[in-house]
Amino acid sequence: MNVKLLTICLFFSVATYSIFPYYTLDLDLSTNFATRKTLETQSKQCDPDIAPFYIYDLPDRFNEALLSNCSNLDPWRNMCPYVENHGMGQPFNESSWYNTYQFTADMLFHARAINHPCRTYDISSALTFYIPFYASLYAPSVFNENNLTRRDAMAVDLVDHISKFPAFRRHGGKDHFLVSGLMAWDFLRSSDQKDGKASRSNNLLNFPQISNISVLIIERNPYHGDNQFGVPYPSYFHPQLKDEITTWQEEVRRSERTHLFSFVGGARHKRHVSEKYRSAVISQCNQTENCLLVLCKYWVSAWDAADEILEAMKRARFCLQPPGDTSTRRSIFDSILAGCVPVFFTELTAYSQYAWYIPERREDWSVLIGPDQLDRIEDVLSQILEKKVERMREVVIGMIPQVTYMHPNANSTEIGFRDAVDIALVQLTKRVRQIKGGTSAPWVNYI
Repeated sequence: MNVKLLTICLFFSVATYSIFPYYTLDLDLSTNFATRKTLETQSKQCDPDIAPFYIYDLPDRFNEALLSNCSNLDPWRNMCPYVENHGMGQPFNESSWYNTYQFTADMLFHARAINHPCRTYDISSALTFYIPFYASLYAPSVFNENNLTRRDAMAVDLVDHISKFPAFRRHGGKDHFLVSGLMAWDFLRSSDQKDGKASRSNNLLNFPQISNISVLIIERNPYHGDNQFGVPYPSYFHPQLKDEITTWQEEVRRSERTHLFSFVGGARHKRHVSEKYRSAVISQCNQTENCLLVLCKYWVSAWDAADEILEAMKRARFCLQPPGDTSTRRSIFDSILAGCVPVFFTELTAYSQYAWYIPERREDWSVLIGPDQLDRIEDVLSQILEKKVERMREVVIGMIPQVTYMHPNANSTEIGFRDAVDIALVQLTKRVRQIKGGTSAPWVNYI
C-alpha cells in the first residue's frame, strides 16, 4: 500500500515538474478547457491580416485599480463619468452613442482587444504582445507632482515589470506594443527639468526599454518618434452592428450642407503658439454668413455638447481644424464622423500623425491652407468645385469605420468593417513581421 501510494505521488510530482515551466513563462497563462474551446471558435473568425496577439495580465495597479480613484485622476475634472463603460463614457439615448472623453483611447483599445477574435491565450503562438497600461489615467494623476521621482514612480514600476517577461527579453520588446490616450509630450520630459519646475510630463517614453516598443498614441512626436504611431482620438460613435454604421453613413451623406464651412472650438491667448490660427479662423467666421461658428470657452468640456458639435459639422461642407493646445485635435475625427471635409493649417495636425488611417493622397479627403492663405479662408474654399467637394466627402464618409472604436461586444468579422483597433493590429502585424524577417520596419516621415 505504501509503495503504491509512493509511486502515485512520484508520478504526479514528475508530471507537475514537467508541465510547470510551460505555464510559468509569463504572468498570465492560466486558461481552462472552456476558454480554449471559445478561442478555437474565435480563431476561425480572425482577420487573416492580423496575427495572433497576446495580452499581458498586468497587476491591477497599472489599469483597473486606477479607475477606483477616478474622482482624483485629473486636476481639472471628475473623471468618473468618462471612464464608465470601458472608457466610452455615459450612453446617450441613441444606441451605440456615448459621451466619450477625448483621452480614453487606451481604455477603448483594451476593451476591444479583450474580446478580439485574434487574441490568443497561448503565448507561444503570439506574434505581437500587448501591454495594457492605462497611460491616459496615470499621467494626469501626477501632473501636479513636483517631485520627479514620485511623478515617475509608476512608469519606472511598469518598465521594471515588463522587462522581466521572457517574451519581452527575447526580442528586446520589438514585438510589443502599448497604447496611450494622451499626447507624446505628456511622456517626454526634457532632461534639464528639475524638481519643482513647472512641467507636467513624466518620463515614460524616454526609458531605453520603451524605445523598441511600438507606442500607439493619439499624438506622436513627428520629429523623434520613430516607434510612435498615431491612432485616432475617440469620438462618440461605438457601433455594434453593420446596420448602425451604414445607416449613419447614409444620414451624413443626405445631410443638407447649408454652410460652406464651420468651426467648433475656442480662442487662444495672445502668447499661445496657436493664437494666430484661432484668431484668423474666428475673425473670418464672424465676418460671413457662410461659416457656422460654435465658440467654446477655454477649458470648458466641449465634448459634452455632442449634439451641437455634430449638427454644426453635418451642416457644413468643410470643417476648419486649426491647431489648439497641441498640433492635433479630437475635432478631426468628429468632422470625419459627420462627413465634413477637414481643413488643416499645418501638416502636423494630421498628415504626419495618422499614416495608418488616412488616404495617401491628402487632396482626396482634406484641404491644406498655407500661411499665405490664412487671411482668405472663404475665398480658398469657395473656389473648390462642388463636384470635387462631393468626391472628397464620399472618401471622408468611407473613412468613418476605420477611425471609429467599435463597441467592445462588436465583432468586426460580422460587421464587415475594420475599426481603429483592427487597422492598428493589421499594421502592427506587418511591422513585426518585417522586424522578425530581418528587414527594418520603415517609418515614413510625412512632414
